[in-house]
Amino acid sequence: MVKIVLTGATGFIGSEILEQCLTNRSIHHIYCLTRRALDEKYSTHPKVTQVVHDNFDDLPDHLFERFRGWGVGSCIWALGSPVNAHASLEEAQKTGISYPVQAAEKFARICAPEFMETQTGTFIYPFRFIFMSFWGAEENQFRSLWLWGDTRRIKGAAEKGLFEAMDASEVIDGKKCLDVISLRVGGVLQKGDAMTSMLAMGTVPSITVDRLAKTAIHKCWLGDADHRRVLENADVLGEDWAMVNTIHAV
Repeated sequence: MVKIVLTGATGFIGSEILEQCLTNRSIHHIYCLTRRALDEKYSTHPKVTQVVHDNFDDLPDHLFERFRGWGVGSCIWALGSPVNAHASLEEAQKTGISYPVQAAEKFARICAPEFMETQTGTFIYPFRFIFMSFWGAEENQFRSLWLWGDTRRIKGAAEKGLFEAMDASEVIDGKKCLDVISLRVGGVLQKGDAMTSMLAMGTVPSITVDRLAKTAIHKCWLGDADHRRVLENADVLGEDWAMVNTIHAV
């Protein structure tokens, strides 16, 4: 069973991930790293520990040493808001790039080697960092983009930093300590009518929030069988989505 750190637990995507983690037997405990207190129904849940830290500009080493002591082995980074929800582009870049990259670097340095070295048996599991990215994430910060340019460049820059942290992580038994998986989804839809969701997902890159949460938790626990760093929207939907689509189309 896995102990995870979850950011963004008070948001649209993060709250759905938290809900599913509570009923998932593979998730032993959830440490919610949050800037504001959780709803009481979560903060008092025996499977949840809230770690309130209001200044993500400064994520100190001792915070990650606590995670290491608790035996945390994965992080789902669901913190984030639309660019236009920030006071400035610079603020959006700080939240979207600096925060996750700084966290991943510290997980890689402080938590990941300890997690790998203390595993028993013949298998070694890397520390997994699941990142909520966006369709069309663009690493080239100077490329002109027609649609959602700022968001795509921010997510692309974050991916670049995260993958660099992964590549620079310590190698134990021939394996990197840190495994980063970026979920490049498009629009995230409310849970609801299956047919409406299916029509939306069949026309534009999109996904319902419950299906996104399910995939994020699954990858957090088992990783990607094909060792992919990036999962596009169709990959996050999963193979069973194609089967559902076929059944409804018949």
